[in-house]
Amino acid sequence: MNEKMRALPDKIERRMAALVQMGEFDQNDVTHCRRTYWSARDDWHKILVDCYEAAQQRQQQPAQLEMA
Repeated sequence: MNEKMRALPDKIERRMAALVQMGEFDQNDVTHCRRTYWSARDDWHKILVDCYEAAQQRQQQPAQLEMA
């Protein structure tokens, strides 16, 4: 099986779905990740982790402001 046809790990698919739900990724981003993941796996890992962490921080900030 060549790299372009190889399925992404479930963890990556779940992370992308979470990013779409958070509004950080759109379907074009998901398609691009699926198309290029295996050739740039290390880069994509960092992108997905950084985007997810930034989205979580943004979602927590309003809750923290309301508590103050």
